[in-house]
Amino acid sequence: MASGDRPNTAPKPSGKKAKKLSQKEQSERFKATARELGADENGKDFENAVKRVLKPTVGRSHPSD
Repeated sequence: MASGDRPNTAPKPSGKKAKKLSQKEQSERFKATARELGADENGKDFENAVKRVLKPTVGRSHPSD
């Protein structure tokens, strides 16, 4: 199937503008979403995931070393 034959599956804009959130509201919304997704606050899970995915580089030290 050629790319021009695919139906457009992107959501169409509703025409309504999203409410502009304050920095505090945006921060709280981000934190709530992160909690729902099971993210931790100290970054250990992220670091562990990165270490599993990335290959170690030879001859380069880790910036946090």
